[in-house]
Amino acid sequence: MTDTVSSTPVADTTPYEIFLSGNDDFLIPVVFPDYLISVADEQSFELWGVKIKTPAVKAPYLGHAGVILINGETGVTRYYEYGRYKNPKSDIPGNVRKVGVSNVTIKSGLITESSLLKVLKEVSLRSGQEGRISGVVLRGKFFSEADSWLRGKMDLNNSPDKIPYDLDSHNCMTFVIDLADAMGLDPAWKPPVVVPSAYIEQFQLSEIDLDYNYKTNKLTVSE
Repeated sequence: MTDTVSSTPVADTTPYEIFLSGNDDFLIPVVFPDYLISVADEQSFELWGVKIKTPAVKAPYLGHAGVILINGETGVTRYYEYGRYKNPKSDIPGNVRKVGVSNVTIKSGLITESSLLKVLKEVSLRSGQEGRISGVVLRGKFFSEADSWLRGKMDLNNSPDKIPYDLDSHNCMTFVIDLADAMGLDPAWKPPVVVPSAYIEQFQLSEIDLDYNYKTNKLTVSE
């Protein structure tokens, strides 16, 4: 397992250290700290003959989590997330989905920064309300095992026995934590109530940090 992560600059010429090198696979838990979580849907009702609509309620500061999985040799890239996504085949809340993203490009064992920026931009656009990304970079030989674990969880979307989504203890962040734990990656301690925006700050204390700003398209990776 490599001690450093390296990438190339946007021009994809001379490599420089931003801690993204080697041929080990990448598991990158990500959180969108500015994401607005839906806590109540829009509702319509009639009162004394008058139609009334109450707006949907969205909560700030909680954040939303997902995971980027990268094959360290081929650059094949996956993005999965768990949440209260609609599923016509199940009334039980909580479903895993795979969101299409581009593969990263690897040159001489290095992820090119431009290709990683493209993936982060796609993830933020498609799953993060075009917001910031905070994450950690975990390394190991686990791409096939992790992808199989994630696809297995997605196969349970229609199961009558699946565990329902719970905002406190079985949410998008616990899904990512369980994956990291299953891969033997020693995630940060999981409290009884898991808030994505708070948990990722705790996780970054012990792992390589990844921070991305969608508006400026700037990536920072540091120890």
